Amino acid sequence: MPGKQREKESREKQEPAQKNSFQRHPAIYVFSVFILVVIIVTFIGAPAVSGSSSRGRLTFGTYGHEEISYQPGNYFARQYDAIAQSLRDAGQGANLELQLRLAWREAFNRTVLHTAILQAADTSGVRVSEQKVDELIAVSPQFQENGRFSPSLYASQSSQERYNIRKFYREEQIFDVVVTDVLTGGKVSSAESDFIGTMAGPERSFQVVRFLFSDYPDSELISFARENAQIFTTLDLQVVTLATKSEAEQILSQARSGNPVDDLARTYSRDIYADQGGSMGKVAAYEAERLLKNPDDLSILVGLQPGSTTEVLEIVGGWAFYHAVSAPVPLDLDREESIQQIRDYVEIYEQGRIQDFARARADTFAATARNGSLLATASEQGLDIVETPYFPVNYGNIPVFGRVQADGIPDLADGAYNETFLETAFSLETGGISDAIILRDSAIVISLLDERQVEEQTIGFIVQYYPYLKQQYQSEEIEPAFVDRDKLEDDFTASFARYILGNG
Repeated sequence: MPGKQREKESREKQEPAQKNSFQRHPAIYVFSVFILVVIIVTFIGAPAVSGSSSRGRLTFGTYGHEEISYQPGNYFARQYDAIAQSLRDAGQGANLELQLRLAWREAFNRTVLHTAILQAADTSGVRVSEQKVDELIAVSPQFQENGRFSPSLYASQSSQERYNIRKFYREEQIFDVVVTDVLTGGKVSSAESDFIGTMAGPERSFQVVRFLFSDYPDSELISFARENAQIFTTLDLQVVTLATKSEAEQILSQARSGNPVDDLARTYSRDIYADQGGSMGKVAAYEAERLLKNPDDLSILVGLQPGSTTEVLEIVGGWAFYHAVSAPVPLDLDREESIQQIRDYVEIYEQGRIQDFARARADTFAATARNGSLLATASEQGLDIVETPYFPVNYGNIPVFGRVQADGIPDLADGAYNETFLETAFSLETGGISDAIILRDSAIVISLLDERQVEEQTIGFIVQYYPYLKQQYQSEEIEPAFVDRDKLEDDFTASFARYILGNG
């Protein structure tokens, strides 16, 4: 019997650590699943503090040295219950672990904000009278019997539970007072609403001709490549990187004494190529150039013959020497892949060249159109004209006004954040044709098609709707206004794995 006991103990010691870890808090995991799958949550806003003083708390972090903890019946727990129920109602239960994480994470975030607001309120001296707490408890569904407050139900709670209940309602009242003050503190005057209403118009509609950056011709790419052939040379190099010049020179002397560069790289190098013997693989010269402190040193790499090694060169983050594995390969302009390589390079590093080309095309088109007509010029050049919906000067594309947009021109929405576009668009005369305007993906020329005043009914709606819109924006600013990230110790990920998943 003792032998069997020892065998059992031995097997238990050999069980994976994860299994033992999971068994630390199986009830929490089962409870979480139960909430999401079975959903017997009855919380709608009423407290349900019971037994919280006798159970342990699960701490997920701190805010201002105050623990952000889950404990049955506290704010964190109530938020989890409500969120879990809403997830179930939304029918998003396919990935149970993901839903658990979402529910717990959102409950944590809400509790952080709740804690931050309470701490700010305490600093400001916000207080709630005991009489107000009594009034809130008196209307709590938890203590209702036959539609009336039941003193016996309240008295049946333990002293600790009554303390927790009163604390809950006190904090909720303070929280509500602060949030309500934030949302209603900046009351909207009728003059402000009327002014916003006038911003709805006049509205203008335009004709737009686009010159896409993606239409930058291959001939321009080839011309650029011929002028900058060196940067498109393919190099096959090894590199050894050290922190100081003197260290690099010492290792270089070993390389020149016959020590293999790949061994030196694995032993001494301090870059991402060390584990592969310093091999950078076959790279375009412009990729190697980005590491060089002195761009003129690129000519040294391009001229390096197979088996040759450079002197020590200064690079970003240290000093290095390079060894040529094979001869440099010049760019072959007859290969389609080469043209795409050049285009990728120009789009990333020479975007201004593409913009200037599109701008020149657009300005030439605009000058020609002014001497004739927009329609005729576009037709002669095989260009499409797109008509926009009506919109006012709507900086930022605020949804209460007509939006700067047009079907077939995705980057026209960028014009809502482009002062040059808005100033140009709303200073044109009817039929006037603009100079080129640069957007994200194109240069455009616009012509004023029509202008109209906004209907009084629309303005009236905006005047009525604006206070609600302003309140919405204010509510979105509550979290960044109150939560100081420097005060937050966020241990959620580790705590969730430990407490809920049992992967501690």
